[in-house]
Amino acid sequence: MSKRILALTMALLMFTAVTVFAAEPVKVQNAGTKFGRGFTNLMGCWLEFPKQVILVSKEGNLFQGLTYGLVKGIGMGFFRLADGVFEITTCAIPPYDKVLVEPEFVFEGW
Repeated sequence: MSKRILALTMALLMFTAVTVFAAEPVKVQNAGTKFGRGFTNLMGCWLEFPKQVILVSKEGNLFQGLTYGLVKGIGMGFFRLADGVFEITTCAIPPYDKVLVEPEFVFEGW
């Protein structure tokens, strides 16, 4: 009888552990995360140039990527730069979870 109880207990623990680790991590949003997001966008705004060239080239062709993609990258880069400056200067003012630029960071969405 004790082996069955032990086996049942082990099975329940395994299923509980699986459901605990499968949950989404909770994002803590505060002034530090807003400042970090702004600093990352400020320092990485230049990465929008090659990112948009690559993304537009994948959708169309290389000529579109080198022309329209570069123009789009310059525009997105300036927008991300402005967003970084805005989030750094307003990092102490809530809301902390509102994101002005999608995706949140330049290195997401490739």
